[in-house]
Amino acid sequence: MSRGDETPRAAGRTGEVGPKVRPDRSGPIRAEIVSIGRELLRGETADGNAAAIARALLPLGVAVDRITVVDDREEAIAEAIREALSRNPHLVVTSGGLGPGLDDRTLQGVAAALELPLTTSTAARAAVEAAYGKLHEVGAIRSGGMTLVREKLCRLPIGARTIANRVGVTPGALCKLAGGAAVLCLPGLRNETKAVLDAALPLLSDMGGRVRFAHREIESPTSDESSLQSLLEQLVAEYPAVRIASRTTGPCQQGRKILVSLEASAPNQQDADGAVEQVVGRMLAIASGAR
Repeated sequence: MSRGDETPRAAGRTGEVGPKVRPDRSGPIRAEIVSIGRELLRGETADGNAAAIARALLPLGVAVDRITVVDDREEAIAEAIREALSRNPHLVVTSGGLGPGLDDRTLQGVAAALELPLTTSTAARAAVEAAYGKLHEVGAIRSGGMTLVREKLCRLPIGARTIANRVGVTPGALCKLAGGAAVLCLPGLRNETKAVLDAALPLLSDMGGRVRFAHREIESPTSDESSLQSLLEQLVAEYPAVRIASRTTGPCQQGRKILVSLEASAPNQQDADGAVEQVVGRMLAIASGAR
């Protein structure tokens, strides 16, 4: 195994690299997402990856506190990672910028933020070489094997774990930090983001177990959001542990719907679901009584 899949001696416990980040172990698992790409900042591409990542993390009891979109410059990426880690999350997930292009600078930015060198990972090199070999076999590319450009995909922050990409070429990387936090780097193409995240989730199972979340949206009996507020204020007062909010599905016109969003957390899924269902029942009872 190469140094790219080993832990430096000074890193502490096995599998930990980089600076110490000490998340709060008494509360829920907190995460931040850093989406990378100038095309996102210019509005040329919608950031659907962040929403998909947040949905995938929620069943593990991981709540996303913040989503940041940054340019694909190394300095901007490093600054975003440092800022996220300064809030002591359990997990920071990056999306995009892992490819062979000149503007794919995520791992350089992550390495700078973690104050770790980049080094060639044997596991990443094997995965990348195999992926290009398969593409060559089916005639998708002219030549298989490694080149200097393709070698870039194999250079990870020292101590990072390679995460397999079963549908594409670029592997992901998982850096577990001293103190208990982790940085997970995912490719930006939608299907590859999902594939690498799915492969990484079992490696993050030690972060889960503290809480489970339940979320439900129901249609309001009125399309006037302002008239709904007194009902919601009553529910908030009666169920302070449940987050209660409303949102509209479109402009103020006939056919617009108001959705009431309910979210609860509890040590187990049954209690979280039960808390939400209590509010649903109470809301329907009040609404029926009002009519």
